[in-house]
Amino acid sequence: MTDNHRKNFVKRSRNTIVIIAMILFALILIVQHKTVKTINCTPDIIKQKPDIIMLGAWWCRYCYRAKQYFQKNHINYCEYDMENTTTGKQLYAENGGGAIPLLLIGQYRLRGFDPAMIQAALKQTPPLNTSH
Repeated sequence: MTDNHRKNFVKRSRNTIVIIAMILFALILIVQHKTVKTINCTPDIIKQKPDIIMLGAWWCRYCYRAKQYFQKNHINYCEYDMENTTTGKQLYAENGGGAIPLLLIGQYRLRGFDPAMIQAALKQTPPLNTSH
């Protein structure tokens, strides 16, 4: 093996190690991503009049954070996938789209995930869930 071949081999080996390390790092991040329960807006859930209807997408990290927040703070919500459900697509269009998650809280339409705005909207909206 010549010096050039040896240098190229070492360079490729380093590149391979870097790529493998990056893949392992990505896998570690994915594994540490705790799952949250998605509560789909079924007819039964809608009858219970959730405080928040979220229009989101499976890949949306802010939707994930919103669901974590709702569950941690015991906020009654449900979600329509705005890409893959007819009702979700329709509601998203009717409410001006823009960003996701799109949160429907009473008369408020919140775009994105902002806990302070969510709390303010919930305080200004009378409770819809009358079954206790």
